[in-house]
Amino acid sequence: MHWKKSLRAAGLVAALTFSLVGCNTEGAYSPQEIIDQVLQETKEPLTYYAEYKMDMDEVGGKAQVKEWVKDDKRRVEITADNGEHFITVNNGSQIMMYDVVKNTVHKMDIDKDSLGAFPSPRDQAESLFNLVKDTHEVKIAGEEKIAGRDTYKIVAKAKKDDTLLGDMEVWVDKKTWVTLKTITNSAGNKMTSEYTKMDENAKIDDAQFTLDIPKDAKVEEISIPESESVTLDTVKEQLGEFLMVPEGNGLTLEEISLDKGIEDRSEYTFSYAKNGQQDISVTVFKANSNAKKVEPIKGEKEMDIRGQKGTVMDENKFHCISWQENGYQYSMFIVDSKQTIENFAAYAKQMAIVK
Repeated sequence: MHWKKSLRAAGLVAALTFSLVGCNTEGAYSPQEIIDQVLQETKEPLTYYAEYKMDMDEVGGKAQVKEWVKDDKRRVEITADNGEHFITVNNGSQIMMYDVVKNTVHKMDIDKDSLGAFPSPRDQAESLFNLVKDTHEVKIAGEEKIAGRDTYKIVAKAKKDDTLLGDMEVWVDKKTWVTLKTITNSAGNKMTSEYTKMDENAKIDDAQFTLDIPKDAKVEEISIPESESVTLDTVKEQLGEFLMVPEGNGLTLEEISLDKGIEDRSEYTFSYAKNGQQDISVTVFKANSNAKKVEPIKGEKEMDIRGQKGTVMDENKFHCISWQENGYQYSMFIVDSKQTIENFAAYAKQMAIVK
């Protein structure tokens, strides 16, 4: 199991767990009231030292994690059972990720403008809870102790079996509203994260949020992929002949944007509106002929698109079709939730070559 490649999954699971602190409270609450409480902004940043373990059953990955949090700064050390070791430090102005085994460091500057690319746990929790609140039955399943602390156990059970975001179990600390344990089943993968220690009275030195980089380490500066508006002529120059949804019948092309730095490729997004309302967006980039075929994940089904073998994701609030054609990768997203996959297929059929 390569934990460096799994950090995004860990972040997703953390987001799914409604994991921000709120105010202390007492009494009995409904699941919605507890979730609303968890999602409240904390008045003061919480300071704590914690240890927890992670287990990804499907891929056999296990790791032990140490975490230091103070004044919105964070240090996380991950030691995997396979010997991998990572240290990540967010000092408020820069994120540094150190692969101890490979002796490599990735550094990224962050500021007020770029913080949107790193949503807070509350923002992640709120957006993801909104994704599942209509597709899952949420209830309180009792009260248990995790790491010696009193928690509410919240269970979110998917209403359908064939869904990307499956069943979830969440244990929320009654005092701090920090999520102390989660069991999630997403994209067919089961992941468990459980705190074994949490000390909110820990004395944490500011030195924890610095990273001593070895002199012989390879250091790379990375940046958040930028997006910029471009003209159709620019796309033609870069891609050559490609497919595009034509305007007409109330459908208008509002903007074309270029996303740089995504796996060393240039990805173009065409945003359309219909009768003045956002309707669909279409992305296109040159496909990598050497890339391995990616099997559909849970919730994603194969679908014939323009005579090509493609995939469709038709979740409650996420609708997308993807396919490759003549050396290009296309993805179409529905912005208007009232649209249907049939509308998607109709748009795809209308696409014509742009020269």
